[in-house]
Amino acid sequence: MNVMVTLLKRITPYLIGFIIGILSFIPFTRQSTIASFVTGFGSNTINQWNYFLDYGLESQNMWQRSYVSLLGLLPSASPEVIYLSASVDDNGDGLIANCEYKLNGIVPNARYWSYAIYGNDNYYLQDPNNLKSDPTYEDLFGQVTNGYEITGNIGETYEIKIGNNLVNQKGTLSHFGNDFNLIFRIYGPDLSYYDDPSSIPVAKITKEGCS
Repeated sequence: MNVMVTLLKRITPYLIGFIIGILSFIPFTRQSTIASFVTGFGSNTINQWNYFLDYGLESQNMWQRSYVSLLGLLPSASPEVIYLSASVDDNGDGLIANCEYKLNGIVPNARYWSYAIYGNDNYYLQDPNNLKSDPTYEDLFGQVTNGYEITGNIGETYEIKIGNNLVNQKGTLSHFGNDFNLIFRIYGPDLSYYDDPSSIPVAKITKEGCS
């Protein structure tokens, strides 16, 4: 009995440390309120779009570096690119698997822009009817809508449809029956966007219907 008590006393600090370590790690594996508070990433918004202006700067603290390393999706820094992320529609409802949506926006003043769709695990979504164990870059790139495919004229309006399976249709994104989030990527942006982020022309996300 004494041996068990002694052993328990010895391992208890390690068990507590292990549990605390796991609990402090989990929030940084996805975009969350805790991660946003500690890192500052996602705390700046335009409507429902969180914007990221300095994801790759050397001045990041250890929490920010860990968050970027785990997500591994948005490493670039200003003034090369601006990323904006949205996980809810204009009504504040989550972007969910059984609904269709429409993006309506204005072409930003930039060299290139696009939208990418990700699952809530922060990975690209694949067509369940054409799953690949080792997808190529081209396979994944299919889940990106490039601005030049829609319109290249700065200031013009555009529309992008989001549905269950709209593969090979221009100006669309497919969620394949998964809850999802969107990334708006602006490359070579007008520098005025950094001075006044509220001037970035973010899109409206309208829920069209649900099954």
